[in-house]
Amino acid sequence: MRDVFAGVDCHKTIHAVVFVDSIGSELQAVVIANDSAGFETALSAAQSFGCQVVWGLEGAGGYGRRFADFLVGKNATVFEVPGNVTKRHRKNATRPGKTDTIDAKAIAEALIREQDRLPRYRQSEELLALRLRYDQRDRLVRQRTVEVNRLKAAASMIDLKLEDDCTKSSALGAVRAAAIARQGQRHSVDAYVDEILIALEAIERINVHVARIERALIPFVEALAPELLEVRGVGAVTAAGLLGHAGDVRNLRNADAFAAKCGTAPVPCSSGKTSAVRVNTGGNRKLNRLLYTIATTQVRTDKHAGRIYYERKRSEGHNSRAALRALKRQLTKVVYRQLVKVHTRLQALPTNHAA
Repeated sequence: MRDVFAGVDCHKTIHAVVFVDSIGSELQAVVIANDSAGFETALSAAQSFGCQVVWGLEGAGGYGRRFADFLVGKNATVFEVPGNVTKRHRKNATRPGKTDTIDAKAIAEALIREQDRLPRYRQSEELLALRLRYDQRDRLVRQRTVEVNRLKAAASMIDLKLEDDCTKSSALGAVRAAAIARQGQRHSVDAYVDEILIALEAIERINVHVARIERALIPFVEALAPELLEVRGVGAVTAAGLLGHAGDVRNLRNADAFAAKCGTAPVPCSSGKTSAVRVNTGGNRKLNRLLYTIATTQVRTDKHAGRIYYERKRSEGHNSRAALRALKRQLTKVVYRQLVKVHTRLQALPTNHAA
C-alpha cells in the first residue's frame, strides 16, 4: 500500500490541499472552503486513496486550527509545518512562482522529508487558552506603554513632574489633579492637559483589562503547572507565556531542540580552522523574552544559582549581555525539564482536569 501525504496551505476563507506520494509526485489538488463542508470534501478526497493519509498544515494554530481539530477528531495524523520550512522547500522547487497550490505542495514535500523534525499537532484547550490570554495581556501592556510615553511627552511640555511608575492608581490620580490645576493658563497648556487626561483614561482602562486577565491566569496556572512556578523568576504570567508558546514539548526531541525553538542555542558559524558561534536571532522571540525575564530576576537574587553562574561567566571575561545569554541557555534546560513534568502529569490524568 502506497504512502500518501497531504500539504495544506491555510487561509481565512479557503485552504489549498495537495496530495502527493512518497516521492513527491502530485496525485490530486483541491481547494476547499474553510468550513465544515470543505473539511468533509478534503476528507473524502483523502479516503479515495484507500490508505492512511498523513497531513501537514501550515497555520495549524491560526486559520487552520478548525481543520486541524476536525482531522484529529477523525483520528488522522496531523503535523504543523512552519512557514520558514515551506519557504525553504518552495525555494528549491523546480517549478517557479508562488500560488496556494504551489505552497501546499511545498508543505507536502516538507512533510515527506522532515516529518521526524516537525511538531505533531495535538488538541489542547488549556495551552490555547493560556497562549491567548498571555498574548492579550502582552498586547495591552504594549498599548499601555504607548500611552505612558504619550503622557510623559505631554507632561514634559508643561513641566509636570511624574512618578517613576505611571501605571499605579495613586500616581495617575496625582497627575490628573496636577494637570487639571494647570488649566486656564494658556491655550497651548490646555491642549497639553487634554492630551494628559486622554492618556490617563487610556492607561486606567488598560489597567482594568490587565488586572482581569491576571486574575484569570493565576488560579489556572497554579492548577495546571505548579512545577513551573517552582523556578525562581517564573510567576503566573511568565508561566502562561511559557506553556502557551512552548506548546506540547513531547514534540521536541530533547532540551537542545527546545533551545533551538527558543532561540537560545548558539548558531555554529565555523569554517576551516576557525571554530566559532554567533548569537541566535531566530526562534520564538516571545519564549526568548520570557527566558530573559527569568534570567534577570535570578541575577538580581543574592546567592541564587543563577546569580552565581552569571558572576562566574563575568569572571571568565564575558560581558554582561554574553553572560545573560549563557544563563538563558542554561535556564532553557531547567524550563524544559519542568515542562516535561507538566505534560507527563497532564497526560496521566483520566480527564481534562485542568480545564
